[in-house]
Amino acid sequence: MSIVELPIPSGCSVSRRLGGFTLIETIVFLLVVGIGVAGLLSAMSTAIRFSADPLPQKQALALAESLMEEITSAGFTFCQPQDPNFLSATNTAQCTPALIESVGPDTFSGVTEARPFDNVNDYVDAFGTPKNIAATDLSSGIAAPAGYQASVTISELGIAGISATESLLVNVTVTGPNNTWISLDGFRTRHAPRVSP
Repeated sequence: MSIVELPIPSGCSVSRRLGGFTLIETIVFLLVVGIGVAGLLSAMSTAIRFSADPLPQKQALALAESLMEEITSAGFTFCQPQDPNFLSATNTAQCTPALIESVGPDTFSGVTEARPFDNVNDYVDAFGTPKNIAATDLSSGIAAPAGYQASVTISELGIAGISATESLLVNVTVTGPNNTWISLDGFRTRHAPRVSP
């Protein structure tokens, strides 16, 4: 079978479409792609704007770790460091009455001690009650960036057979910009002979 081409009658025109797009198809294509790209960029912009900024979180963690190290490095004894039985006392009866360690910063000769304190329990005014402290890294002497605040809570809590009077739970909480919140817990046992069972 063969294909036969018929002659085109005079007065008739035949339009043959060659490959390609018309102007209207091109405009519609560009419009659809433009709307898609605009939507994608808008979604990316929103995601980036509301994504968590890691810097405040890292700064808050560094401050909390520094404060925790400062506090747990302090002593936890029955007597003040000025007492001759400072390291050997196993109860408050072995301390000079004026040099018994108490909760809260101590005052000697009218001067109240300042950070870093000599004893863990000097960092709070009462056990179980949070106390705001300056979010400063005393090891480097660098103050916290603006917008950071710290609080410390120390509670008597026994662990592993050690009584509650001989073991403290230290909680350091640091808050910062962008609703940043870090809380660290640590334990400190009393430095005295025969504290463990």
